[in-house]
Amino acid sequence: MRQEVKIAVKTNNSTVTIGRSTVLQPKLCFKGGTVEWFDDSKLIKK
Repeated sequence: MRQEVKIAVKTNNSTVTIGRSTVLQPKLCFKGGTVEWFDDSKLIKK
């Protein structure tokens, strides 16, 4: 799992505020190959 931490510093008058956010992203497990697409012609009623 990859994690990104972004920190923001904001000053308001003489007060310093520190904010933090975290984004969690799952590890990619794609190993190549082909993708089987759905055949839309099966949805058409005759």
